[in-house]
Amino acid sequence: FMVYPITGLNPKPIRFARFLGILTLESFTAAALGLAVGAAAPNADAAVAIGPAVMLVWIIFGGYYANSENIPSALRWLPRCSLIKHAFEALCINEFAGLEFQLDEGGRGMATGEDVLSWLSFGHTSIRKTLRSEARILGFYYWLTYCILRAGKPKFQQVEAAAAVQEAPAAAAVAKAGEVDDAATAAATEPVLAGSS
Repeated sequence: FMVYPITGLNPKPIRFARFLGILTLESFTAAALGLAVGAAAPNADAAVAIGPAVMLVWIIFGGYYANSENIPSALRWLPRCSLIKHAFEALCINEFAGLEFQLDEGGRGMATGEDVLSWLSFGHTSIRKTLRSEARILGFYYWLTYCILRAGKPKFQQVEAAAAVQEAPAAAAVAKAGEVDDAATAAATEPVLAGSS
C-alpha cells in the first residue's frame, strides 16, 4: 500500500484494486508452480535447485526482457506458458490504458498509453483475457501436481490380505472349540455305553 503511490503508478482506486487482484492471482500461480516442482523433485534439495531454474525461463520469456514478436518461432510457445508474461501484460494494460504523454521537443516519443502497449506487443489483448490465461496456467499446475503425486504415491499391502490374516486365528479357535465339544460329548456317552453292555 505504500510502494504503489510512491512509485507514481496510476492513482485511480479501480486501477489499484486491479493491481492487487493481478498480483494475487500471480502469487497463487507461482505457488502452484512450486507445488508441481516439489512434487516432481526427488527431495527438498533438488526442488530448491529446480525451482529457480524453471522460474528463470518464465522470467526471460515474460515480455520484459524479450518482446514476444521477436522470439524465434520455435520458442513462441514459451511466452504463452509463462505466468510472468500474463501478469506483466495485465499490469501494463492496467497502468497504460487511456494515458496520454507529452512528446519531446523534436516530436519524438509515444503520445498515448496505447502506443506503449503496442510497442510491448500488448495492444491486441485485455486484462480479462490475460487473467483467463493466468487462471488456466494456475489450473494446469494444480492438475500437474495432482497427477505427479498420484503417480508416485506409495504402495501398501491390500486390505483384504490383512483381513485374511486376522480371520485365520479366529477360524483355528472355532475349530479347537469344536474339537473340545466333540471330546466332551464322547466322554459323556462312554458311561452310558458301558452300562448298557
